[in-house]
Amino acid sequence: MPAAGTTERRLQARNRTFIGAQIIFNQRQSTLDCTVRNLSEQGALLVLSDAVATPELFELYFPLKRESRMVRARWHDGARQGVEFTGAGRPDKDPVPLDLVRRLKRLEQENTALKARIAQLTEG
Repeated sequence: MPAAGTTERRLQARNRTFIGAQIIFNQRQSTLDCTVRNLSEQGALLVLSDAVATPELFELYFPLKRESRMVRARWHDGARQGVEFTGAGRPDKDPVPLDLVRRLKRLEQENTALKARIAQLTEG
């Protein structure tokens, strides 16, 4: 909801999110981690760990979706930045290596076992 005295200019409402993403620029040589706090088909609100200058145009990569979007910076306020999507989403074409999938599965199992052990130790 817009603040009193301001006009909402978005064409579509944004959905609240808490998604990790990466800002990629400098011919894919530089990255910054960020959090996507709201999202629509037209744009997003990014939160960075610090007030960092980003280029006007950059790639926004969503690791969980394995998708990239080209974006244009529309505004920034300290560590918060509003962006507009300039093109359709592009899926990550690289397959996930099998050894990485196996390692992730093993680590998830270890994590579950450790949590169970912690719960067991803290109960008694």
